[in-house]
Amino acid sequence: MIYRIANFIYCFILTLLVFSCSNKSDKTIIDLNNDDKPKEKNKQINIKLDDSLNIKLEIYNQDSVNLNVTKLESDTNRYFIERFPNREITKQFLVSKELRVQHLEINYKDSFDRKNAFFNFLDCFDKTCRSIKVFDKVKFKKAFFMLVVTEKSIHIIESEKNLDATKWINFVRFSKFNSPIELVVIQKKQQKAKWFSYKNFELIEIL
Repeated sequence: MIYRIANFIYCFILTLLVFSCSNKSDKTIIDLNNDDKPKEKNKQINIKLDDSLNIKLEIYNQDSVNLNVTKLESDTNRYFIERFPNREITKQFLVSKELRVQHLEINYKDSFDRKNAFFNFLDCFDKTCRSIKVFDKVKFKKAFFMLVVTEKSIHIIESEKNLDATKWINFVRFSKFNSPIELVVIQKKQQKAKWFSYKNFELIEIL
C-alpha cells in the first residue's frame, strides 16, 4: 500500500515537472519567433540611412560645387592614414553618369594631429610605402589625384578622369568641419603633381 502511494506521488510530481518545462519552452519559442519588433527596427534604420545619404548628395551637388553625383557607395578599404588619431573619417565613392570618384575625408581635433597624419602619410605613401617630400613634383598616382589640406582636415580625391579642382576646393570650403585651406596638390592623369598655396580664393603655385 505504501509503495503504491509513493509511486503515485512520484508520478504526480514528474507530471508537474514535465508540464512546467513544456510551458517555459513554449514561451521561449514565442519570444524568439516574434517577427513584429525586428521588422519595425529595420524599417526605422532604413529611413535614417536614406536621409543621411540624401543630405550627403545635396552637399556634393550644392551651388558652386555641383559635382553631379547621382549615387554614393561606401568605401570599405582600410588606409594607412587612418591609423593616426582623428575626429571623423568619411570614405565614399561618388558615382555620376560619366565617372566614379573616390573621396577620403579625415577631420582632426587640432592642427597638431593633422600635421602628424599628413607627414606620416607622405613618408609612407600608397601600398609601396614610398617616401614623398613636401613640394616634390612626382606622380602620386597614374590617374587623377588631388590633395586638399586644411588646418584640421585632409581630403584625398582620386579619379580615372581629370576633375575640376575648383569644385573640390569649394566643397572643402563649405564642408561641415571647414577650416582654412593651407595646401593643395593637383596631379592630372599621367602628369607630375603641382603644389599650391591658397590665399584670397586663389591657387598660387609653389615653384
